[in-house]
Amino acid sequence: MDIEDTRGEQLELFPQEQQDHTEYEHIMEAVLFALARAVEVSELAKACGCDVRTAREVVQGLAKRYDESDGALMIREVEGKYQMCTSPKYFDYLVRVVSSPKKPELSEVLLETLAIIANKNPATRVEIEKIRGVKSDFAVNKLIEYGLIEEAGRLNAPGKPILFKPTDEFYRRFGVENTASLPQVGPEMESRIEDEVQVEVRDRMGEEDGKDDKDQISF
Repeated sequence: MDIEDTRGEQLELFPQEQQDHTEYEHIMEAVLFALARAVEVSELAKACGCDVRTAREVVQGLAKRYDESDGALMIREVEGKYQMCTSPKYFDYLVRVVSSPKKPELSEVLLETLAIIANKNPATRVEIEKIRGVKSDFAVNKLIEYGLIEEAGRLNAPGKPILFKPTDEFYRRFGVENTASLPQVGPEMESRIEDEVQVEVRDRMGEEDGKDDKDQISF
């Protein structure tokens, strides 16, 4: 049996090493299935009684084997952690026997706030409000309620503002491995968000379309 190392090169295993790796795979399958969450490589190493490098090589090989089998289960990497989950193509069959959980609806406001937090990672309310130009309390609280962001400590600055970062659920739901895979919030996107916020504010205030209220809103 061969296994890929972290550089994608094939490593030849001796019989005893092959037996160990096979046993490690079985242990990791049991852990990933039982915990039903994203698991740190260090946790997998602890369960197997091996070093972290070996654990990473084995779980990457295991994930590849699941992908190649094209079965109902898959192992997905989430911010350097690994989680066993059901392939999306079987969702329609699952809902026949399981009540489908109601997914939270993400409004434009929530999506914009989430995009800012994911790109800043972490971000404070002040940073979010600086880009959006309006209070962010409601959006931040909703995203916490939906399990898409969480507190990430406090910024070492006056007032010690709370920092927010994306959760594992965010990465799983949007199908990305880490924030480096996301488009960055640059000047153009910030400008677009500001324009959309101004339209939103005008609509709420009942002002006529086309009225220039930039002097009323400070960004």
